[in-house]
Amino acid sequence: MVTERYIQKLLAPIRRKIMGSIGRALVTGVIEDLQRQNIQVQIHADESADNIERFQNYGMSSNPPKNSEAVLVALGGDLANLVAVAVEDKNCRPTGESGDVFLYHQDGHNIRLTKDGKLIITATEVIYNAADSFTIISPETLIQGPLHVTGGISTDLGIFASGGITSASVVSGSDLTAGGFSYLGHYHKAGSTNTTPPIG
Repeated sequence: MVTERYIQKLLAPIRRKIMGSIGRALVTGVIEDLQRQNIQVQIHADESADNIERFQNYGMSSNPPKNSEAVLVALGGDLANLVAVAVEDKNCRPTGESGDVFLYHQDGHNIRLTKDGKLIITATEVIYNAADSFTIISPETLIQGPLHVTGGISTDLGIFASGGITSASVVSGSDLTAGGFSYLGHYHKAGSTNTTPPIG
């Protein structure tokens, strides 16, 4: 006779597999010298596991700090075949407004995309390394603080080199102002009269 107890006994191994197929763990180490990152984790106080493959989204890679939390999945319900599908350190995750997106580091520097169309980079030093060119397309560019340029500067107003301004075509209506002095409206005294303005 098939009883409820008998059915429960038959289903117990399946239930254990299902219940144990997804779980949490703490990251205790990271192995980066493989094609796919592996992590070491502590599952329970007395249970740990090594060589857990961590799957990351294409185009993104990170090295999580120690004690980050991981979500583990046992493929096919086999606890000997664990993989990590998500890893997060809640202690350093930045918070924003609804819809915001962050690329962040545990030390606090981050890139933030806001709901009003802003991209905000927060860091102690930002380096752009472009092999061919770096283009900014903007109706206005604001630089707060000193500007240091190691090479010449070419503009529609003229070409600025270490020796000063060399001749170049001038765009009608455009001007350059430095230290309160206008380039196009700048004159020198030639005796008792002014010189002509700069010639493009």
